[in-house]
Amino acid sequence: MINPSSSATTATVSPNGNDAALPRLPGQFAEPKGGFDFRQFWHSLVEKIWIVALCTLTGLFLALGYLARTPKLYQGHTVLEVEFQEPTVVSTEESALRMRSTFLASQEAMRTIEQNLTNQTLLTRVIRSEGLAEDGGRALLGQNIASGDPSKTTPRPGASPIQNKIDDAIGVTTFTPLEEALSRALTGMVKPLVRRGTRLIDLYVTNRDPAMAQRLAESIGREYIRNSIERRASFSQDALRYLLEEEERLKLNLQKSEAAVAEYKAKTPDALQLGGGTAATGSQAGSGAGAGGPRGGLVEDKLQELNSKLTAAKADRLRLEGELKQIEQAGENIDALLAIPSISAAALVNEAQRNLTQVEAEIATLTLRYKEKHPKMMAAQAAQAEAKEKLRRAVMAQPPILRNAIEQTKATEASLQGALQDQQGVAVALNRAAIGYQELARQAETDRVLYESVLRQIKETSLTKDVKTNAVSVIEHSPLPRTPISPSPTKAIALGLLGGLVAGLAFVLGADTLDRSIKTVDQAEAAFGLPVFAAVPETGEEGKVPRLKRRSRHFGGSNYRIVVEAPDDPAAEAFRNLRAALSLLGPEVERKISLFTSALPNEGKSFTSANYSLALAQQGYRVLLIDGDLRRPNMHKIFHFPEAMKRNNSEEDSAPGVMDCLVGEADLSSAARPIPAGEIDIVTDKVAVAGNILTATGGQLSVLAGGRRAPNPAEILAGPFFGQLVTEAARLFDRVVIDSAPILAVSDTLLMMPYVQTVCVVLRAGKTPRQAVRRAISLLASSGIRPAGLVLNRLHRGRGVGYYYYYASHGYGAGEGSYSVSYDRRSNSDRKDNGAS
Repeated sequence: MINPSSSATTATVSPNGNDAALPRLPGQFAEPKGGFDFRQFWHSLVEKIWIVALCTLTGLFLALGYLARTPKLYQGHTVLEVEFQEPTVVSTEESALRMRSTFLASQEAMRTIEQNLTNQTLLTRVIRSEGLAEDGGRALLGQNIASGDPSKTTPRPGASPIQNKIDDAIGVTTFTPLEEALSRALTGMVKPLVRRGTRLIDLYVTNRDPAMAQRLAESIGREYIRNSIERRASFSQDALRYLLEEEERLKLNLQKSEAAVAEYKAKTPDALQLGGGTAATGSQAGSGAGAGGPRGGLVEDKLQELNSKLTAAKADRLRLEGELKQIEQAGENIDALLAIPSISAAALVNEAQRNLTQVEAEIATLTLRYKEKHPKMMAAQAAQAEAKEKLRRAVMAQPPILRNAIEQTKATEASLQGALQDQQGVAVALNRAAIGYQELARQAETDRVLYESVLRQIKETSLTKDVKTNAVSVIEHSPLPRTPISPSPTKAIALGLLGGLVAGLAFVLGADTLDRSIKTVDQAEAAFGLPVFAAVPETGEEGKVPRLKRRSRHFGGSNYRIVVEAPDDPAAEAFRNLRAALSLLGPEVERKISLFTSALPNEGKSFTSANYSLALAQQGYRVLLIDGDLRRPNMHKIFHFPEAMKRNNSEEDSAPGVMDCLVGEADLSSAARPIPAGEIDIVTDKVAVAGNILTATGGQLSVLAGGRRAPNPAEILAGPFFGQLVTEAARLFDRVVIDSAPILAVSDTLLMMPYVQTVCVVLRAGKTPRQAVRRAISLLASSGIRPAGLVLNRLHRGRGVGYYYYYASHGYGAGEGSYSVSYDRRSNSDRKDNGAS
């Protein structure tokens, strides 16, 4: 049960009893690494599983109570479909209808319809149409109507005849306060949802009555469609009335406009010469087109023709002037002059260029056959020079020709400019007469267009005002709900159980997080950096053996001496492991004097000291157990000394003890009381002889009890007498075990430290706070002592073997005679068999 790696790290002990290695400082204790320790949580959960079960049962009962108290709700379900555009019997391309279709095709339209299904006015209309206010809303709210006297039924609060006339006159329906209140209650029952990626809207209505849920789901969808049709019909009726009024007004305006055009035309015939006749409408359109059209066209065409010619003449003049500037800049540079378009295009220049090109071609041919001094070559070169001269003369003759062309162009331009001005004067004179006519004609044409548009809209509105179609339609009617949707028993019970389980786990986790005690061996070693020599489980009545009952008349029924009274108990095996672990720490001469202490009282240090001493005696050592807790001595009670049992108050031993030796009133040999061998040996002499059992011999245990009380134990321990007592005990005995007081309670233990060689700190599993142990170890470190290790006492067995020493094996060898009286029975059985044979 000893962690070899932990034991190996224990510092070497010097002869004076102090560890050679320096102890850790108080702030250097090892802490478990951060993170969730699942093993610790699991064992805490196993320990507190009843809390989790209680919370789970509580959640179950809460869920059942919720199911019992919550009314059942049924759900009606209707499916509505929204078309991309409203159905119509007249094909039209009006922008308003196109915008309406675009809106219906958008998701905003789907959301708008979804919100309108919960509109307060719509739901109030449903309340009125279904007559749900006649019984005061009891059917809607799921309240039972008292049967018997029908006169007690609340009558439907209908509107008065005067109010109905007012509603018809203003076109607005007035509802009663009860109907409005019921519609607000109905709002919480209605839930429309748009199906994602579709043009469908699911309409859900919940109610305590399944028939009412179905009825409301159907009624809301039907009332929405009816309301939409009524609103459109009302709008169409108002629009038709307005269009008829406009038709009469526009008809009068058109007649007046046409009469004005005809009158002006008769008074001013010349107004049509500029195209005024083309704006005439009606009967005037034909005559205007026949008479005024040609005359007006001639004036306009001639004006346009003159303007075009004048523009062309200006363009030619500007082009020629630009070329003349280039000629002046080029001077006599023939190549630059030939680059000018007017010169290169002249006939004389073209002829001279052709001649020069032919001569150059002949020279190129002769060059292949003759040299430059050949007569033919010389004649050809002379011809080439003559051709170039002709070309130069032709080019130089072109500028005067160009100047003459510019003058001719200017004369033509001036002539056209004069003709244009004369024609513009004629047009202006005609235009003055045609302005009034054209204005009257445009007004008449505008009135006619408006009049025809209104006539077309009147026809379309008359055809569509009685059409009872809508973009929203019911494609799936609500069936009668058979099963309630709320509360769901499965869901409620599952949530109750889950909530209870989570609450229980949270409680266990919180309790485990807030618990600062040490529960496992791994925790102790990780927290304090010291090896755990033994993990002693909780002892109980089940750990006793019948031999204990036979001895109970001598030293009571206490299970403090577990090594003797229940040797096959796991706790006894833990002390044998402690004995083995301490024997491996170093040479015997350096580990003769051991001290057991604790941080706080009631940790089990006296229990550990007594059983460790018994285990050493069973191994054959001469052991002295010193009760060093001078404030609350216990050894005289554990070993049931007769002097202490005879006194009424067994808290104090009248026989000589530690205090008597320290003050010099008794010596060690007389004060130490030996324990009988029968209270030490595991196997009786009878069994040892009959069964030929080999046992350790020579083991003795002497107990030096506390003795009488002293008023100043700390001052006595501070003197040299305790050191002398320990030295004498080490000389007379093989092992000296000291049971000391708690470190944090009194200072006695710290005063004993200079005289001991091995120090073990006892912790009580699940109780001792970590901070207390750290404080105790820090005080030991301040005295120059590092504890050799820890003893984890009173581990709860119910947590399982793995909780406190997961590599331990309880009951190993049980039933095989190991530390058990069963061997005595088997020995007797074997002797009987041998006698029979």
